[in-house]
Amino acid sequence: MMENNTDNPEQNNFTPLSVQEVDVDFLPIVYEIIRSVERDFHDNSAKVRESQECSLKVLELQKKLDYARSQIRRLPGIEHNKQDQIKQFEVLRTQLRLKRELLQKYQNICSIETSFK
Repeated sequence: MMENNTDNPEQNNFTPLSVQEVDVDFLPIVYEIIRSVERDFHDNSAKVRESQECSLKVLELQKKLDYARSQIRRLPGIEHNKQDQIKQFEVLRTQLRLKRELLQKYQNICSIETSFK
């Protein structure tokens, strides 16, 4: 997993990433926020401190979301809309089918030649 460098989310903005490198691990922060909201403190100072900690966690989550957005923008092909992606997929599927047919044809030719020897 890629190192989480939330200090500079625009770093290496032009280097492409793979999907596995995008850091989208938000659940621990969300869990901490929910847990801090669910707590019931009887002491007002504890409530204020917990509220401040919760606010910091929300800011941390916002930074992490911004960083993930900047990483997602670097994924190859993200600039294409769904229709373009579907068209490209169909082109590639057709190329694959034609190449498989050619391979099958050449395999058949080779097997015929070896049987005549």
